[in-house]
Amino acid sequence: MVGMQPFKWTKAHTVFLPQVDAEHRNLFRLAKQLREAVASGAQAPRIQHEMQSLLEAIEEHFAHEEQLMKAARCESYEWHKQQHNTLRRKGRRMRAAFAAGDKDAPEDFLAFLAHWFRDHMSLTDRMMGAQLRSSDRFATKVS
Repeated sequence: MVGMQPFKWTKAHTVFLPQVDAEHRNLFRLAKQLREAVASGAQAPRIQHEMQSLLEAIEEHFAHEEQLMKAARCESYEWHKQQHNTLRRKGRRMRAAFAAGDKDAPEDFLAFLAHWFRDHMSLTDRMMGAQLRSSDRFATKVS
């Protein structure tokens, strides 16, 4: 547990799209809840519940981002979706590993997620935010 990453939302995570930022804050909250359950030695059903809640929220968020990007015809859509798919696959593997008895799976997933959030939000999501804001400004001028 010593190396467990904290999940704390800061302004540095902002992508300047209010709904996406709210979803990101929620993902941080859910990741923190899972981290706290693991750190406190919670029973497997609680950890499974926290992990499932987080993975469901991640999927809903990814679907929303992908819908926004498709609607705006973002050029980086496929690249962005590939990154989402990497996390989707990792989450499914870690959930299955934990269900199969791997007690370290939630902690391993959280370590992966902390780095993934940092990298993805600081570059990929910031680029998406800029593209979507630019698309909105263009659409407003054309209308």
